[in-house]
Amino acid sequence: MNRLFHLKHTIEKNILDNSSYPNLEFVLIDYNSQDDLEGYVKKNLEKYIHKGILNYYKTTEPQKFHMSKAKNLSHALAKGDIVCNVDGDNFTGKDFAFYINYLFNKHGKDIIYRFHKPPFWGTSGRIALFKDNFMQLGGYDEEFLPAGHDDIDLVNRGLKIGLNYKQEQLENFQRYLSNTTLEKSVNCTDELNDYYKLESANRARSDENVKHGKLFANAAGMENFVVFKNFNKEPLNSRDLISDLQTPHVV
Repeated sequence: MNRLFHLKHTIEKNILDNSSYPNLEFVLIDYNSQDDLEGYVKKNLEKYIHKGILNYYKTTEPQKFHMSKAKNLSHALAKGDIVCNVDGDNFTGKDFAFYINYLFNKHGKDIIYRFHKPPFWGTSGRIALFKDNFMQLGGYDEEFLPAGHDDIDLVNRGLKIGLNYKQEQLENFQRYLSNTTLEKSVNCTDELNDYYKLESANRARSDENVKHGKLFANAAGMENFVVFKNFNKEPLNSRDLISDLQTPHVV
């Protein structure tokens, strides 16, 4: 939401840096962005939609941004066996998709990778795992406040159900655009624009959940959205759309 100023620098670069990988899909969620993201995608990125590399989904329902809900929507709509969150301010690095595929072929599917190396804090949300493991965990916790600790919570719950964890630190995959804590939270709520207060509250919730064995988020299902796919004028129900997806096997 309202991050076109970042996406103008990152998304096409990321597509081009990975376009030689077969079975590649970028899922871009327009979470009711008010900065003409749709116009930018139509003018500059529609060619990648036609090539099947990019799928653009827009919802006009949310009035505020919610990290867990937006990430869940993108992951659930993704068609591949492996899903990886890439924040709008992140550069994947050259051949990132090939490297992810290599890692899972080498180490198996029951593992979570986090592409993060201090002091490169801006890639801490770059998490890759098999989609069926993501869905088994219920995705990111939508009962969280709208920003902060959602990524660490996903990893910690994954560890508790027996997934392995590896922190990948190759600097080729650690580039990002710097942004302030205000930019991280300004679109989330009018009442609490301090990112660290949001993060602290979510951390406390996560710690309690893990302590008491509440490892599977969103027991009633992820939030349902009305979405428009690739500029189509006919609205789609996100849950119906997700259930209709055929997941290809990537080797």
